[in-house]
Amino acid sequence: MKRLLEYIKLMYKYSPKEAVFIAAIRLFQGITPVMAIVFTTEFVNLALDAFNKGIINKKIYLDIAILLILYGYDLMLPVLHQFVFERSTLNLKKSYRILLLEKCAKIEYQYIENSNSWDSLFLVLEKPEATILENFNAFCQLAAILTSVSGIMLVIVVQIWWIPIVIVSCCAPVFYFSVKSGKANYKAKCDTAQLNRKADYYSEVLSSREYVDERSIFSYTSKINQEYREAYLKSIRMQSSTKFRWFIRTKLGGVFTALASLVIILVLLNPAVNGVISIGMFISLVNAVLSLTWKLSWELSSVIDTMVSGIEYVKELQRFMCLNESIGALEHPKIQNKIETIEFKNVSFTYPDTDIQILNNVSFLLEYGKHYAFVGANGAGKSSVIKLLTGLYRNYSGEILLNKKELRDYSLAELKGFFSAVYQDFSKHEFTLKENILIGNLSLKSSDEDNKLINNALIITEMDKFVENLPDKIDTNLGKIHDNGVDISDGQWQRLAMARAIVSSAPVRILDEPTASLDPVSENKIYELFSKISHSALTIFISHRLASTKIADEILVFENGTITEKGSFEDLLAQKGLYWRMFEEQRSWYL
Repeated sequence: MKRLLEYIKLMYKYSPKEAVFIAAIRLFQGITPVMAIVFTTEFVNLALDAFNKGIINKKIYLDIAILLILYGYDLMLPVLHQFVFERSTLNLKKSYRILLLEKCAKIEYQYIENSNSWDSLFLVLEKPEATILENFNAFCQLAAILTSVSGIMLVIVVQIWWIPIVIVSCCAPVFYFSVKSGKANYKAKCDTAQLNRKADYYSEVLSSREYVDERSIFSYTSKINQEYREAYLKSIRMQSSTKFRWFIRTKLGGVFTALASLVIILVLLNPAVNGVISIGMFISLVNAVLSLTWKLSWELSSVIDTMVSGIEYVKELQRFMCLNESIGALEHPKIQNKIETIEFKNVSFTYPDTDIQILNNVSFLLEYGKHYAFVGANGAGKSSVIKLLTGLYRNYSGEILLNKKELRDYSLAELKGFFSAVYQDFSKHEFTLKENILIGNLSLKSSDEDNKLINNALIITEMDKFVENLPDKIDTNLGKIHDNGVDISDGQWQRLAMARAIVSSAPVRILDEPTASLDPVSENKIYELFSKISHSALTIFISHRLASTKIADEILVFENGTITEKGSFEDLLAQKGLYWRMFEEQRSWYL
């Protein structure tokens, strides 16, 4: 019950007017069947009197009017529901969804890389507005059904006391199966979450413009279609078989209840024929029994199924809301004027929920004004160092010192202020080109000095001439979500990501293979330009193209989670160790 009340709290918090309206129309819906019984009985009796005596009682017109109003209300109910549901959905999107998205932004990074917690995120964020609305409506519908059932039973009890007892007894199995069905259906939804995510991904590959070139060249549509179909059908079969199994059990119980109602109606014939009850009362009792049977065996079973699934959703939601948050995750970076040193002292690291040690007793010192390159095979530990350095994980052993102060003693806002980064999987924001750059430094305004900084970043990344040819210059919308949006190449997106890092005021700049989409000559030129404008910063870049590491003051070679070599380009070649072997292998690519 406590979890069901969560839906009431959420609705009244984020869409209060609509919540009151839904509750009101459901409550009136619960009263109308009782009113219909009362006025139908009176109408039939007055109509029979008029037929037998030839005199029409004027009260019959009031009964007809009320019955027409009740009938009209039933006809209008779906329209009212649709209108209120649309309003509620908009309100929940403006508030409740933002709450969930903010929570996503605040949870610790470990949950993003964990498949189990990612499945939980998928379940919680999949149509959250519809889930809240459906379950709030089910709660109100339950109240309406109980109101209606209570009234109908009261009417029946006054006439024949044992009928409600028989009906409730017959409906008991339906209640039981409805509860079990709700739990089973939600469990099936949880079990298929990963399959649904996989199907969604395949659907994106088949429909997204991002993949259109490879789809055309490699003609893999039929293969991906098959993968999508298999994932989708497996999910549908699992959910459908569960729903069908419990549907049969629930509805068989409903059939049993319907047969019991038929017997009750036949029993009522005798007192009606003998005049113990009026014809109007007989007709009303028949309608009441049928209504009661429908509500208890069919309508109530559906409501219970929805509510039990809703309870399971709230459990998932509560688990999600209890995930640990990174304190200060939504705070803007606190500007740091200078970095003197970054030092790793005997740092070891293992990713949460794994036993594999990614970093093993790593130590190194980085100094202000110098450029460093991290090289090594995939999985050697380079990117893990960056994740620790930027505060994504703090569960390491040893010490990481920024300006001789332990990294974990900095707030997240202070830590953000130290770093700007360009990653290999950089983001493509479908904003204006200028807005894409300004993301790198939210403190920038539209002053002449700030505009000069932006233009300088465009020159360094060699995008200045490209921008001049765009229809709205630097204010051109990028991407196709805009009517006048312009597509740009992956290489231009990459340069744009680097421009973001250039306008940042952070004293440490990290480049994690950001030039992978560029040719070696362009890459080398970008690194050289970047190093020139980073003379007042400390630069760390990761690259698999070792020729570009020549500009680094010091190169750190990672292997199996440790640093096996470090030194200048010339020193490492002279050592003829791992770096030399990797360099010689790459030299052959260009011969």
